[in-house]
Amino acid sequence: MKRMLSFLLLPLFALLIAACNNDDDLLIEIKNEYQTTASKVLTITPDIEDEGSDMSYKWTMTRNPINDVTDSVLSTNRNLEFIAIYAGTYELNFEVTSGSKTGSQTITVDVSEEEEQYCPYVTSMYDFSPAPGTQANDCYKEDGYTKKDVMKIALGRIDNTSVGYLLDLGSFGGSVVVGFDHTIMNVPGERDFRIYGANEMKNQEPVAPGLLFVAYDQNGNGEPDDDEWYEIKGSSHGTDDLTDNFSITYHRRTEGTEVPLGRSFKDIENVYCEPGTGDPYYLVLLKGYVDLCPRWLDQDEFSYSGKTLDVHIEATKPGQYTLWSYDVPEWGYANALDPDIDIDWATDQDGNEVHLPGIDFLKVVNCVSSDDIMIYSTKQTSMTAKFAGAGDLHLIEKYNL
Repeated sequence: MKRMLSFLLLPLFALLIAACNNDDDLLIEIKNEYQTTASKVLTITPDIEDEGSDMSYKWTMTRNPINDVTDSVLSTNRNLEFIAIYAGTYELNFEVTSGSKTGSQTITVDVSEEEEQYCPYVTSMYDFSPAPGTQANDCYKEDGYTKKDVMKIALGRIDNTSVGYLLDLGSFGGSVVVGFDHTIMNVPGERDFRIYGANEMKNQEPVAPGLLFVAYDQNGNGEPDDDEWYEIKGSSHGTDDLTDNFSITYHRRTEGTEVPLGRSFKDIENVYCEPGTGDPYYLVLLKGYVDLCPRWLDQDEFSYSGKTLDVHIEATKPGQYTLWSYDVPEWGYANALDPDIDIDWATDQDGNEVHLPGIDFLKVVNCVSSDDIMIYSTKQTSMTAKFAGAGDLHLIEKYNL
């Protein structure tokens, strides 16, 4: 009887030892299974018992239904923002460490295919604010048009396509904000989206590069909020060509104002420009154009500030001002030589790298201010940025477009 009792007590003793060991472990509460849809962000928030300030976290993918890439670290944040492009069952492991204590749990995420195909391209526009320039009123069709009317025309030229019409953002500071019908996933080690613009325009009509800002709709309100924007760090960041805190104010010409005549092939000087540094100058109104300032905006001054990029523009031949030579940035901007963008190039206001699960919104801003074109060119009055849309490279591949 004593022998039998000993055998019965041994398993119980082992359980007690395990229970004592588990007292040092960190207890995690997460659901075992989650469901989401492809290209939609799923936020997983664990509950951790006795959570302290010294804790470290690690989310690892342990099973990938699409390829053999496993044991890859997805995040070192407490909460995981999970997104997948392809349907399937993904297995993830969450590990917590605090001193000598550890805890872990494995979960699965079932990703279903989207009911209808997403559009890989731009589907919405939230703002269109071209700065003064020759084409500033290209989308303004008749008197009485509001900004909403102009934005509808502008969106119609670039949405749902990779061959959009080139929107002109005007001089320094002109911008456009667009969005997509899904979240463009940030795939580690890959370029995520493409900027369509005037990438092959070197030594032709000068086209300004545009700074890029991306936003992830973290609060889910469907709007690009001011605190959600991150700047893409391109090839010219960190060089002497990129300068912070440039500012300029453009003044709309008042009817009847006497201004000096321009050169023989021009009409009259039109928009008075006051940069924060340097001498003021005029934008010249070329013959055949009505106004260089957006006519649908009831304001006489247009002020912009931000980073400016020196592209070292000059005439190809001295005294000839129809062909130009300038430095086109390599990557990371609108109208760069390489149009493909990695979301991992995003940085915060202090220039620190940030990790975003994906992006929902995109902003393009002209970052070049040069009066060379204003003085000499017969084609345009400033070096304007062009934008023709953007495309999700992962969906383009998924849909074989």
